[in-house]
Amino acid sequence: MFINTHSREAMVQGICNYFKINSSELAVVFEEAEKKSLKEHYLDGEIFNNIINNFVDKKMPNICVDQVLFFHLSRRLNSTKDNHNGKNLYDLLSTENEITEFLKNHDVEFVTVDRHFELIYKGREVPLTDSNKVHVPYLRRRLGYNVNCIDYCFNGFLLKDILHKNAYAKQLFRGPEFMSVLASFLKREDILTDYFENSKYYCFEYCIPLETVRFDSDENLTDKEKPRYLLNQILYRLYDYSASEGRKIFDYNNPIMRLKENDTMDEQSFISIEEITEDKFR
Repeated sequence: MFINTHSREAMVQGICNYFKINSSELAVVFEEAEKKSLKEHYLDGEIFNNIINNFVDKKMPNICVDQVLFFHLSRRLNSTKDNHNGKNLYDLLSTENEITEFLKNHDVEFVTVDRHFELIYKGREVPLTDSNKVHVPYLRRRLGYNVNCIDYCFNGFLLKDILHKNAYAKQLFRGPEFMSVLASFLKREDILTDYFENSKYYCFEYCIPLETVRFDSDENLTDKEKPRYLLNQILYRLYDYSASEGRKIFDYNNPIMRLKENDTMDEQSFISIEEITEDKFR
């Protein structure tokens, strides 16, 4: 069971159906939470969250939210347009595929050594030892150099309603973050240009078990705690809508989710794909 997070209307309907309340009752919950947590010119987030969590605990039915919609943003090479699965970075760089072939055609290869990758450019290893050098800390993290801080994971967003207003989503339009940093580090902007010209930007939608995801904002949530946290975040977004009084709201607080470092998103979890064009961000 999952809550539809495509739009404000879908979330209201999903939340109301789940808690067996109507939209007027939901509005009362927000009014009371705001009244008790509003401190002069700001909202006390801790008080607000406690009130929302109390509401969730009180109204939680026996049927538990055990699945979640997972929205992954990715600029994909045109040659991979029919491939709907999602690889973590380790699997992507350690196997022969369209990405590694593209990089090889631009003089870049990656070789695995003790579970991390060495960067090979024009046949020579590029050292990543100087963490004071621009982009090196990022590359060391993404390529597995830092044992306690490795980031190979496949990630996505919880909410799709205003994802086009997300600053990170707009940034990814030009190309994958890893590809952008790599091109800049090697001073090979043609890598990013060629990638952009031979690819399209998509939002992939998946539905997966909630227990398989981790939330960036709270990595230590147990599987038992995740449903409450997810419902809290959806309710917080709906409160933003109700408090905006018609003003525009932005996607700065959209929870980022990720799979475990060695997990991949399989085809069976795929629901839909939507191309995102530049006009979406205007």
